[in-house]
Amino acid sequence: MQFLLVVKVAISKPFEHWAERFDAHRAARAAAGIEDVFRHPVIGEQAIVYAVSTANPRAVHDMIYSPDAREGIEESGFVIGSEEIILCEQA
Repeated sequence: MQFLLVVKVAISKPFEHWAERFDAHRAARAAAGIEDVFRHPVIGEQAIVYAVSTANPRAVHDMIYSPDAREGIEESGFVIGSEEIILCEQA
């Protein structure tokens, strides 16, 4: 079964800065079985929304909270702890 995760998160840096770092880690997400669907800035907020598809939703959480990735995630502007994750079953 595949799941779609839609994630909204506050960012402390411009969208372009965050997006460059997010895109640079596409291969790491793919290796964990996570496929990018979209990423966009939220109008009127210092926030982004992105969606990924995976058979293992826990992998997304584990990547966000990995001690090995934390420095890079914070440097991207991703405000850890601000994320809202919506889990959907893909038909």
